[in-house]
Amino acid sequence: MVKQLIRRLLAPADPWLFLLCLICTLLGLFAIFDAGYARSILKDRSLLPREFNMQLIYTIAAMILGALAALIPIRIWSRYSKWIFGVSLALVLLVMVPGLNQTMSGATRWVRVGPIQIQPSEFAKGAVILFLAGAFALRQPWPKRVKVKNRFDWLDRVGMPKLVRAIPLLLVGVLALKVEREPDLGTAAVILAITGAMLWLGGVSRKSLVTLGAIGFVGLIGVATLEPYRLERITNHPARWTAEHMDDVGYQTVQSEIAMADGGLKGVGVGNGRAKHMLPAATTDFVTATIAEETGLVGSLAVLGLLGAIVARLFVLAKQANSEFSRLYLLGVASWIAIQTCVNVLMANGTLPPIGIPLPFFSSGGSSLLALWLAMGVAQSAVAEQPQEDLVGETHRNRWRNRRPRISRA
Repeated sequence: MVKQLIRRLLAPADPWLFLLCLICTLLGLFAIFDAGYARSILKDRSLLPREFNMQLIYTIAAMILGALAALIPIRIWSRYSKWIFGVSLALVLLVMVPGLNQTMSGATRWVRVGPIQIQPSEFAKGAVILFLAGAFALRQPWPKRVKVKNRFDWLDRVGMPKLVRAIPLLLVGVLALKVEREPDLGTAAVILAITGAMLWLGGVSRKSLVTLGAIGFVGLIGVATLEPYRLERITNHPARWTAEHMDDVGYQTVQSEIAMADGGLKGVGVGNGRAKHMLPAATTDFVTATIAEETGLVGSLAVLGLLGAIVARLFVLAKQANSEFSRLYLLGVASWIAIQTCVNVLMANGTLPPIGIPLPFFSSGGSSLLALWLAMGVAQSAVAEQPQEDLVGETHRNRWRNRRPRISRA
């Protein structure tokens, strides 16, 4: 097992995907150090920020986890996708258990067992992709025309079958609602956005997509109004530059916008930024601000280019996939990274209010990094999948030659 693990680390099924993820992770480590060292010197009298030390440990653990995931054949991931989703849902529900959960900044999003602390909602993103890929891979096309005689016949031939087909979507909705109640509306919205992408990739009709999109949009507005601080953040966001809000609800976004504007084309120089001194979440959700300020538009586009290359590579691999499950899974992971990257950048440049979405591979956060590398490990397993035709052919060659069964010489 150890030899196989080392071999998978040194010789992944798709070296380009592995290399791109590794480069992003290492650059993310440097970005976290750069964004956190000044505050660490003042607060802890240490040059190395705690976030950097933890991210380094999680990087090693994440790469090992990804290699282990790559060793498991993709057919096993497909077979147990429902159970994996069930475990993920259970972990999200475990956040409610006193003694196991942990609350920080008014949010209960973490499960803690001894020194180990994880955020189940980060792993839920990959679990949702696995679950929906498995559901859509086995899904039969809905007949274009179904003739019904009366309402009871419609219920039997249309209503109930559609309800059964919608069960995976309903379960994902339950998971997203639980994440929203932690409270974590940003992550819940990302999960729903990933679900929408999977519905489109899975061949759901335009009519159903529009209907579900409208329901989801109305639902998000509804849950946003349940918490006064959310509604305040949304309504005050357009007025964040007024004297009333600049140092209050609009503080993080205003400081991030100033930093990105100061960066200009080439930046103020690595280590010379001011955002790291001003932003409370300099190493997490707003690490993009420090990158843009110190490396400018050039550096920001380089980071986005690397993340875009990961997305593009996943699309290429999906096109070459040997099964529908692998194709949908690879496209789902690509959608996850693309959606989360776009949301983080839009949040940093002030287009969206701050909703707590990290930049993939770059923001500090052990659960996020572990979940991403786990997803990449499953992607490597999908790439390594042997075509079904080859498997059949290999079996045929071993058993038959010149129309006679092959007899062992043993």
